[in-house]
Amino acid sequence: MPAIKKRQAATMGLISALGPFQFDMYLPALPALILYFSTTETMVQLTITASLLGMAFGQVLVGPITDALGRRRPLIIALSVFIVASLACLSAADVTWMVIARFILGFSAAAGFVIVNAFIRDMATGDNAAKLYSTQAAISSLAPVVAPLVGGQLLLFGDWHIVFIFLAFMGAAVMAFVAAYLPESLPIESRSELSFKATFTAWGHVLRDSRFVVLILLGGLLFGSVASFIAGAPFALQQGFGLTPTEYTYAFAMVTVIMFGANSLNRYLLKYVSSISLMRYGLAQALLAAAVMITINVFEIHSLVLTIVGYALAVSVMGFTMANIMGMAMREHAERAGVAAGLNGFATSLFGAMAAPLTSIVFGADVQGVGTFMSILLIAAALLGFFGLRNEVPVRH
Repeated sequence: MPAIKKRQAATMGLISALGPFQFDMYLPALPALILYFSTTETMVQLTITASLLGMAFGQVLVGPITDALGRRRPLIIALSVFIVASLACLSAADVTWMVIARFILGFSAAAGFVIVNAFIRDMATGDNAAKLYSTQAAISSLAPVVAPLVGGQLLLFGDWHIVFIFLAFMGAAVMAFVAAYLPESLPIESRSELSFKATFTAWGHVLRDSRFVVLILLGGLLFGSVASFIAGAPFALQQGFGLTPTEYTYAFAMVTVIMFGANSLNRYLLKYVSSISLMRYGLAQALLAAAVMITINVFEIHSLVLTIVGYALAVSVMGFTMANIMGMAMREHAERAGVAAGLNGFATSLFGAMAAPLTSIVFGADVQGVGTFMSILLIAAALLGFFGLRNEVPVRH
């Protein structure tokens, strides 16, 4: 098995960054889209929903395709679609066009991420594979911090269109790297027949595991809280506290940096503490975050600092839960790891897609509405986790 070269690893890192960048880069411009398209907060938030739905379907549908057709050709097609979808967003004449283009953009970005993971499975084993997966995870954690900062700086030079110009060029650059450095990694003799019937059968087998279902529902509720923050925070912070788009990106970065720190701390503590114990701590923190945000609402505390503290507590719950949920969910499904991982990703993105528009439709895209909806989802997740997994026994690492 040939070793993966540094240029190949760097190229895979760039592909993994496409998802967070296409999702997070234009968040500072969300309020401006309302004025540009003469539409509502809910319709603009549907562009986030569309992106998450695209990412959800991309994660479950592309796997069987790339197992049948190889890695390189589907990857180049996905990157080509990414570029075209970026240009479609750039030229959107109305918000409906933007919603459709965002769905395609999310689908193509997720396809790239799935194919990268498959490439690693083909080309590396053991410690080498673990290092590569860790690198991809680090990029996935850092990219949401960097992307809105880049978007905020770009908005100093133009309106929201400049974000999609950047994404189109980024997609083209990544495709050039793929063409130059990533060979086909799946031999023809190792490819499977393209059969969605077999895929559906595997889905049914995994979903009969009630423990697995509890875990993916738990992950969905937690990510739904984050999606509510992503969809509502641009309006809550810019309109509620008068922040500019660039100032908003700094507030957003502070929250996501804390989440990155929680991810890093969780990774370190896993040497000494079980996954279920860390996840239970995360769920306890979810209750604390909900209590802080409810207190802010009940006593009408109009404080930017406390609001950001509440958001940071809530979002950093992901650092102590999501990786552990993934590990626990995969533990009993090693023979169907790809299917289980796809279903987990699908459920997570689907919950996010539903939560994003509900933020403004039901609760309102202001500090009170966003905090209330996030609190409901966090409390629901904590109750499901504590009671649904009450018999889970810690496993030594």
